[in-house]
Amino acid sequence: MGKVNILEKLINLADKLLEYFAIFMIGCSVLLAFVSVILRYVFGVSYEILTEISVYTIVYGVFFYMGPLIRQNEHIKMSALHEILSKKVLSYIDLLINIILALVFAFLIYGGYGWSFSLLDMKIKTLSGGMLLFVPALAILIGMVIGLVYSLLEIIKGVKIISAI
Repeated sequence: MGKVNILEKLINLADKLLEYFAIFMIGCSVLLAFVSVILRYVFGVSYEILTEISVYTIVYGVFFYMGPLIRQNEHIKMSALHEILSKKVLSYIDLLINIILALVFAFLIYGGYGWSFSLLDMKIKTLSGGMLLFVPALAILIGMVIGLVYSLLEIIKGVKIISAI
């Protein structure tokens, strides 16, 4: 049980770090949007790159926090089933959902890797021309990797729960 407790503590730490990162990214987004508005309406200067970074920080925050949401069982689910079905059946359904999630994440990682690095190879830039499109695309790839790791952890947990029932 010692290794399981250590793993649980590490996952809780990762959850907290990803939560703080997501909050920090959203805070940065708000700050950049505020600065952009002040620059535009007070000084008559507009930098498109600030708007883009503001949007992409939200993207990073959302995709990085996807894993803890999976762990908290806040992904797509039907809560009505939880009131009708037995705990054993629900455990099998949750396991199935996590297996499907892991497969989808693996597929998206495969496709996202090729897409992200092709953007880098082609040196395609965002609309402002100030940033490589690879930078925001990388958020999707990293988010999918985090989602896959958390899905796999939930599969392991689901198997242990089913074997204990």
